[in-house]
Amino acid sequence: MRPYLAFVALLIMASGSFAGGIEPGATVQVKPNSIWFDEAAQLAQWHRLKNGGSTGALAAYQDKLLSGRDAWQFIYPLAVKILDYDAKNHQVHVQMLTEGRFVGLDFFLDPDTLMQ
Repeated sequence: MRPYLAFVALLIMASGSFAGGIEPGATVQVKPNSIWFDEAAQLAQWHRLKNGGSTGALAAYQDKLLSGRDAWQFIYPLAVKILDYDAKNHQVHVQMLTEGRFVGLDFFLDPDTLMQ
């Protein structure tokens, strides 16, 4: 039983927040269905709504940005290069690396959307 508990504890520690290891210049994957913002202010507003607890206001804001093409949502994991990390504001500035029409474009992401 103890080896099992040790394994579970190790698994929990390994699956902790990725935000502690975010380094500019690193290449990482972004989780599928994450929202990619064109501007840092949009992500800041998203955080305020998310932390405010109003799921209706958050959903309406997301729909407005996505339908206006001011934010994007991709269904597959995609590779990005980290340009900057603002831990205080919980924002990561990235550049798309995955080939396609968005390659080379900059976006702002919530750090929780990054995968190791």
